[in-house]
Amino acid sequence: MEWTDDLSVRLARGTTVRDLVVFLRAAEAGGTSRREVLTVLTERFALPFDDARLAMDRVMGGVVRASSGRPENEPDRVKDPLAWTSYRLELGLPVAAEAAGPAPGDRAAAAALLARARPGEPTRGTEDIAVALEVARLAVASDVRGPARSRLLVQAATSVSVAAEACIAGLGQRPCAPEGSQQWVDGVALAMAARQLAAEFAALPDPGLEQRALDLAGRITTRLLGQSHAFVGRAMIEAARCCLRVGDAGRAAGYAEAVLADFAILLDRFADDEPFDEHVIALEHLLAAVELVTEVRGASAELDALGGRTRRVLAGALPD
Repeated sequence: MEWTDDLSVRLARGTTVRDLVVFLRAAEAGGTSRREVLTVLTERFALPFDDARLAMDRVMGGVVRASSGRPENEPDRVKDPLAWTSYRLELGLPVAAEAAGPAPGDRAAAAALLARARPGEPTRGTEDIAVALEVARLAVASDVRGPARSRLLVQAATSVSVAAEACIAGLGQRPCAPEGSQQWVDGVALAMAARQLAAEFAALPDPGLEQRALDLAGRITTRLLGQSHAFVGRAMIEAARCCLRVGDAGRAAGYAEAVLADFAILLDRFADDEPFDEHVIALEHLLAAVELVTEVRGASAELDALGGRTRRVLAGALPD
C-alpha cells in the first residue's frame, strides 16, 4: 500500500479498500489487540508499519465523521478512500464492490503449470507475480497427497522463486524496494507464499525442502524488504530454528549471529525512548537470536549482557 499526499492507497494484490476497512472495523468491535491488527495489515494487506498506523487512523476518522450527522463531513472519495469507505459503511450507505483476486487468465496459467507438474513433468517458472502467487495458493490448498503433492509444492516454490528474482532484478541498483511500492507489496506476498510452502514442506519426508523454502523467504525478505528489521528478523530466526530441527546447529547459529550483528544497534536507538510496534518485534527477534546462540555456542558474558539489555528495553515498551 502506498500513501501519497492525497491519501490514495496501493493495496496488496487480491485485496480491496473495502476489505481493509471491514477488517479494521471488525477488529475494533471485537477488541483485537494492536499487535494482531498490525500483523494482518502488514502481511495480508502488505502495508509498511507507518502506513498501517495511518490506515487505522483514517478508518477511525471516517467513523468519527459519520457520527457528526453532517453530510458535508463526508470524506473525499478520491483523496481519502479509507475514511470515505468507513464513513459510508458506518451510515449503512452502499459501497461499490471492487474487483479482487487473480484475473481469469492468471488462474488458467497457474492451473496449467500445476497440471504439468502433477504427473512429474519438469517444473517451469514464471516471472508473472500474480500467476506465481496463484500457483502457490492452489498448491497449498490442493487435497492431493503422496508424491504428487510434493511435485505441486515444488512447482509452486519454483514459480515463487522465478517471480521473486524478476522482482529483485527490477530494483536495479536500489538495495531494496521503497516502502509501499508495488515491489514492496509483491515482496510481502511472495515472502508469505514461500513461508506457507515451507510449512507444507515440513510435513513431507525431505527436510531439505523446508530449509530451501525458508531460504527463499529469506532472500525475498532481505532483498525486497530489507529496511524492515521486523520482517528480516523473523526470516532469519525462522531459518535458524529450521536448521536446529534438522540438526545443523552451526548454520542455525550463523543465522542468529547475523541478527546480533545487525540488530544490536536498535538498543542504542531506544536507550532513552520506548520502542513500539515494529521495533518491539525486532527486539524480540534480537532476544531470540541471543537465546539461540547461547543454546548452540554456550553462555558468555557478552551474550548475557546483550540479552539483559534487550530485556530491559523491551520492558519499557509502549503498551499494546
